Amino acid sequence: MPARMLPSAADILVGVLRPALAVATVGTLIPNPMPLPFVLARAVGGAAVDMRFLARALVDVQTWAATDRDAEGLAAAARAALVTAWRQQVVIPGTGSIGWLEERATPVLLPDEHTGDGVYRYQATYELTLRPAS
Repeated sequence: MPARMLPSAADILVGVLRPALAVATVGTLIPNPMPLPFVLARAVGGAAVDMRFLARALVDVQTWAATDRDAEGLAAAARAALVTAWRQQVVIPGTGSIGWLEERATPVLLPDEHTGDGVYRYQATYELTLRPAS
């Protein structure tokens, strides 16, 4: 298998969010059953800017918790972790770093018919540019 040229958005998201959100389970797929609190972080679109060294990823970060306040706080903490990783140019070893970050949709309460009573969900969308680790 040839070496990966551009970093995985999922790997960078998990690498940034897991240590910052130690109170929650962080993943790229929704487990069944879902533990609370839970953070889902995954790419929902994107393209290479330059296939040698820069990718653009549109990512969603969703948070679930047992209270509205906890779900919103987790969304705010995820946002802060992404901003900090970008501003400090944190490199996820063997993966890469966030070269640029823009918020496309602020964290908002997003109820749905599949979420049970007493579970609250927030969603935010960010656009990231990603650079591979050197």
